[in-house]
Amino acid sequence: MYEVVEVVKNNNNKEVEVTCPAEICSGCSGSMFCNVKGKTFNAKVPKDFEQINVGDKLKLYLPPAKTISSSFITLIVPLLLFPIFYLLSPFKGEGGNFLFGLLGIVIGFIAVAIYFKINKNKYYPKVVEKINE
Repeated sequence: MYEVVEVVKNNNNKEVEVTCPAEICSGCSGSMFCNVKGKTFNAKVPKDFEQINVGDKLKLYLPPAKTISSSFITLIVPLLLFPIFYLLSPFKGEGGNFLFGLLGIVIGFIAVAIYFKINKNKYYPKVVEKINE
């Protein structure tokens, strides 16, 4: 999947901080479900890429497999921990089991956050081209 973004900050031409321009968002079919509107995110820049300046428009490549796997990890790991914690609960009542299951979900989200913090470079989108206007 390819996306057009605008550079907000250049970090030594190895990584850039980008955002989706407003005019791009208005024509995007996923704008209703988008969670990056008005936010910035980082993208990797290839080693021999031309100089990038603030305000430049870039085309990013977001590998579909990594996009799907990151969504899968984010949602499924915490949900899988709920029944595990529920069944292994030390409490005898259903209410206690339920709360222990919720604790499993919280621990799952914390574990996922730590995983993505450690492996963040693996999931960055890559800059493929500079768009000249």
